[in-house]
Amino acid sequence: MQNLSTISYLDELVDVIKTIDTTDLSDDVDKESISKVIEEQKVYFWIRLYLSEEDDNIQIGDDITIQWIRSGEELKTKFICFDKMGLDKDKGETITNFTAEDNKKVLCLMIDEKMVNNNDDIPFIRTLFKTGNHYEYQLMKRDELLFINDRNGIFLDYFDCDF
Repeated sequence: MQNLSTISYLDELVDVIKTIDTTDLSDDVDKESISKVIEEQKVYFWIRLYLSEEDDNIQIGDDITIQWIRSGEELKTKFICFDKMGLDKDKGETITNFTAEDNKKVLCLMIDEKMVNNNDDIPFIRTLFKTGNHYEYQLMKRDELLFINDRNGIFLDYFDCDF
């Protein structure tokens, strides 16, 4: 047995449909599908920068510029957080131990993947990102790749970086 409110709703819907004038409708139908992007998804690459010493001159939210001195290429990243001290993983990359204490010698930098994959101004730097479209194994001297804090102009003294 149907609910009376549902019956009246359906009757009203049928009456409205019957009032649609179909004489102006065309039989020519475009068979191509139409899609519209409402909101684009953001994807970020993460860079770990391993400092030689803790640096008190850096603050979360600072812009860090990566500069390749051979060509002058530059890429701006954002310092988001420090790495954690006790982040142990097993062979399957599953986290087995975690301590919330910050490791102030390891900076986590973030960059929008579009700035890497779609930027022709950084032909060398974009090859460093392992998950990027242009990744290539590169051999370089550490002093040819600079990390500069834009807020104070200080060059970060690092011994390794993981793209």
